[in-house]
Amino acid sequence: MNKRMYTINDKQIDFILNDIRARGVEMEDLQYNLLDHVCCMIEQNLEANGDFENFYQKTIRQFYKHELWEIEEETIALQIFKHYYTMKKLMIGTGIISAVLMIAGIFFKFMHWPGAGILLVLGIGCSSLIFLPLLFTLKIKEKKETKEKLIVGIGTLAGILMSLGILFKVMHWPGANMMGLGAVIMMLILFLPIYFISGIRNPETKVNTIVSSILIIMGCGLFFTLVNTRPSIKIQNSIAYTNQKVANSYEYLSQQNAGKYKLVMSDTVSNTKGLSEVNKKCNDLCTSIEKLKLDLLLAVEGVEFKKVDYKSLTMPDNFDIPSRVLFDQTGKAKSELNQLKKELNALNVLASSEFKLDSSKLIDLSEKPAVHEQGMELWEVNSFYHTPISLVLQNLTQLQLDIRIVEAGCLN
Repeated sequence: MNKRMYTINDKQIDFILNDIRARGVEMEDLQYNLLDHVCCMIEQNLEANGDFENFYQKTIRQFYKHELWEIEEETIALQIFKHYYTMKKLMIGTGIISAVLMIAGIFFKFMHWPGAGILLVLGIGCSSLIFLPLLFTLKIKEKKETKEKLIVGIGTLAGILMSLGILFKVMHWPGANMMGLGAVIMMLILFLPIYFISGIRNPETKVNTIVSSILIIMGCGLFFTLVNTRPSIKIQNSIAYTNQKVANSYEYLSQQNAGKYKLVMSDTVSNTKGLSEVNKKCNDLCTSIEKLKLDLLLAVEGVEFKKVDYKSLTMPDNFDIPSRVLFDQTGKAKSELNQLKKELNALNVLASSEFKLDSSKLIDLSEKPAVHEQGMELWEVNSFYHTPISLVLQNLTQLQLDIRIVEAGCLN
C-alpha cells in the first residue's frame, strides 16, 4: 500500500520563498528554481502528517555547504564564465606541474646535472604564463570591490615579473635585473600599502595580513640578495689584475712589432707587400676592438673612457648591457661582431696564403661547446653572449694580443 504524499499549501510556498530571499539569494529566476526543487522534494519525501518546518530545514541544507547565497555566486560565475570549473582544474594542474618542474630544476641545478635549465624554464614559464594568469582571471571574477580587484591585479603582475626575473637571472639572460627590480618596486610601493591598509582594518584578516606582509618583504629582500650577489673583492681584483696583465702584454708586443716592422721593411729580400697588408689589417683590427671596448664601457659604466682601466670598473659582473650592445633580441650577433669575425677570418687567410702561417689555431673562430646548454654554439656567442663585462673585455684584449702574435709570426 503506497503512503500518501504531502501537499504544500500557498502559505508554506510563501514561507519557503521568503526564507530563500532572506538567506541572500537575490536572482529571481534562481529563487523560483530553488523553490520548485524544494517543493518537489518535500512533496515526494514527506509523509502526509509530517513536520513541514523540520523537514524543510533538512532539505534546504542539501543545497549549500556554508550559506545558501553561495549557490548564487556559483551561478553568476557559471553565467559569466562558462568554463569556470575547467579553468579551475587547469589552474590547479598547471600549479602542481610548475611546482614539480621547479623543484626538479633546482635540484638538477645544485647537482650540476644536464637538463636543469630546461626544467627551470618549463616550470617557471608554466607558472608565470599559465598558472598566475589563470589565478588572476578566476580571482578577479570572485572579487566585487574595485580595491580588491586592484590588489589581485597588482599582485599577479608583480608575481609574474618576479618569476620571470628570477628565471632570467638564473639562466643569465639579459633583462633579469630590470624585471626583478620592477616587480620589487611594484610590490613594495603599490601592492603592499594597499593590501596592508585594507587588511589591517579587518580584525578577522589582521593577523594574516601582518604575516603575509612580512613574507612579502622577506621575499623582496631575498631577490635583492640574488640581484646583488657578486664575486668577492679578491676574485674581482684577481680578474682585474689578469686583464691588466694581458693588456700590458698586448701593448709590449705592439711596440716590439712596430720596431721590427720598420727594420724588416728596409730589407729588400722581405715580402714587403705582404707585410704591409698584414700590418695594416692588424692595426685596423686592434683599433676597432679598442673602440668596441670603450663603447661597451660607456654603455655599462655611463662614463666615456679614453683608455680601459680594469680596476676602476664599478659593475664588473654586469652581463645584461654587453649582451644588449653586441646582440639583438633573438640572440644573434650584431653587425659589429659579424664584421669583426669576418676581418679575423681574413687575417687567418692572409697569414696562411702569404706566409704559410696557420694562425687559425690561435685565432680560433670555430664553434665551441655551449656554456649553459648541451651542444655547440658560435664563436661570438661563446665568447661574448651572457658574459660579464670584465670577461668580455678580457676576451677582446686577448684577441688583440693574439692578433699581434700572428703579426709577429709573419714578421719572423
